[in-house]
Amino acid sequence: MPKLSDPINIRGMEVKNRLAFPPMLTQSSDTNGCPTEKTLNAYETKARGGTGLITYEAVSPDPRFFGIGGNQANLSKDDNIAAYKKLTDEVHKYGAKIGIQLAGGGLIEFTFAKLFNFDLEPIGPSQTDLLHATSAFETMAPNWATKLGRSETRALNIEEIIKVEDQFAAGAKRAIQAGFDFVEVHSAHGTLHATFLSPYLNKRTDQYGGSLENSCTFLIETVEKMRKSMGEKPPIFVRISADELLPDGLKIKDTQQIAQTIENAGVDCIDVSQGIILRSPYGITIPTYFEHGAFIHIPEAIKKAVNVPVIGVGRIVDPKMADEFIQQGKADIIYMGRQLICDADTPNKYFNGQLDDIKYCLGCLQSCGACVYDAFSGLNYKELTPSTELKKIVVLGAGIAGMEAARVAKLRGHEVEIYEKSDKIGGLIPLLAAEYKKEDFMNIVNYLEIQLKKLEVPIHLNKELTKEEISALKPDILVLGVGSEATIPVKLEGKTNVLTQDEAILKSKPMGKNVVVWGLDTYWKGGVETAITLAEQGYNVKALAGSEQVIAVQIFANFGRRFWILEYLRDNNIPVYMKAKLLDVTEKGVSFLNKDGKEQLIEADSLVFCGSRISNGKKLKKACEGAAPKIQLIGDAKRPRDIGEAMKDAQTFARKLK
Repeated sequence: MPKLSDPINIRGMEVKNRLAFPPMLTQSSDTNGCPTEKTLNAYETKARGGTGLITYEAVSPDPRFFGIGGNQANLSKDDNIAAYKKLTDEVHKYGAKIGIQLAGGGLIEFTFAKLFNFDLEPIGPSQTDLLHATSAFETMAPNWATKLGRSETRALNIEEIIKVEDQFAAGAKRAIQAGFDFVEVHSAHGTLHATFLSPYLNKRTDQYGGSLENSCTFLIETVEKMRKSMGEKPPIFVRISADELLPDGLKIKDTQQIAQTIENAGVDCIDVSQGIILRSPYGITIPTYFEHGAFIHIPEAIKKAVNVPVIGVGRIVDPKMADEFIQQGKADIIYMGRQLICDADTPNKYFNGQLDDIKYCLGCLQSCGACVYDAFSGLNYKELTPSTELKKIVVLGAGIAGMEAARVAKLRGHEVEIYEKSDKIGGLIPLLAAEYKKEDFMNIVNYLEIQLKKLEVPIHLNKELTKEEISALKPDILVLGVGSEATIPVKLEGKTNVLTQDEAILKSKPMGKNVVVWGLDTYWKGGVETAITLAEQGYNVKALAGSEQVIAVQIFANFGRRFWILEYLRDNNIPVYMKAKLLDVTEKGVSFLNKDGKEQLIEADSLVFCGSRISNGKKLKKACEGAAPKIQLIGDAKRPRDIGEAMKDAQTFARKLK
């Protein structure tokens, strides 16, 4: 069987290895729909990192700018060809093949436009109940039904269908002129072509519906017109949602037939995904609650039905796993999207045997333009250069901010050492990783620990330095990365049945069986995932309550993660109280004012308070004045925020050193 490192030939296109980067929106195009410097950064780093095949993000072939905020990629006019040629030339320097994904809008574009207050007409193969067709957003977005402003999609007529096909053909021709090696039709996740394949959305009785074969007509006609416009040489890919992950959606047995049909129509490679962003987004933006490679059985089933190469995707972050899937014959190519955003050098590191140098994705879904690991990666890539004025730097705190500041400063040539008052590294990350199915959050700590050992940066544990001891070390710069502490309201201090979020996760304070969790956001600003964690541990979560108007607003745009959370709360009957005001906690339970201003009591043994944290960084900085010529606060010591901000603080400090 082939291996991940082996080349593969697709219609005469030789791809150097089978590790690929999928089409993922960067929303980095200019107002004409052309790549920008940020776009070049994102794709050039993937090519330089050793990726064999890259598929450029969804590009509209429609001359109307459907893009939200005007930054969606567009290739509907000849004037844009030169800008795309600059990008493909850059990628080709590293031996990678790059294709482009053409996407018609349909319901997916209408829905995202609505989220950002743009008004588009909802179109599809048939008249369909719009609220049901976008049910994930009804779950996630307050007042979604009101926001829609209409009740049904409008069915396209045949003239309009043909116009879309012609636009795809013209877009494909421009793509080849721009230097792309292949063109993919996006027929998954709720795009226009996907809606024609979907049995729930396509109720037509003409040649474009009524049977599984007829539902493929729009896609087949599009492919045939593309082939005529592109010429015989370039491969044509099609992306499908082979399982829409819905009771009334496409199932694998259906898409096996669809795959055979489009193969017979001349498709050269089938890119197999799953889910519909509008109704089952957890199959697309896959949260940590799913096992790695959880959907590999889907491309495996399609591969059994066709003879053309098949691409597999779905929370595969370890190239060893990708290699195993290739060798087991489950797919011919493996897409690693968020992993390559996290570490664009993953292919080179894996093929060169540098496995412990790989930065493994956390699955946080927080920032996939520039990963939370590194604010100067991806779209914001900036090369790290040596310093010219070397300093001695002492870092207090072995949380991720302190460790990252030390790592980057050391790479630039500075002398660095870390002092940590506790017996462990990682700061708050082990707490996050202890929540339900979030073990991967420890990836960032493990990576930093390995790199600091390789760089010979000493970490002194169980060592809380005095001002005099700091002075004796004679640092040029003292970095304070001492983190933050959980708090509870003053009126609840001293109550034995009130716990902080940290205490509940660590089980460092007695907690009753019946609990109320306060705070509707995610760690550290709220306890929605802490409530799920406690429920999975066997506690009876009597309620999740808080002053917030929206659940998990901090991850509002992380559709797969947030949708899974909301479904869990619903399916497990955990009562949620929004716009609530906490009054008191007694032996009887927790009292609060509900959104209507009425007092309510929930009988419970304990309250887990998940609210704001406090930092002692400024106080410590004042106490250390004079111990070093310069004192720098970073991460939560500066102001409690999140992983991305902590890492950005650390890197910004270390990169600004002369």
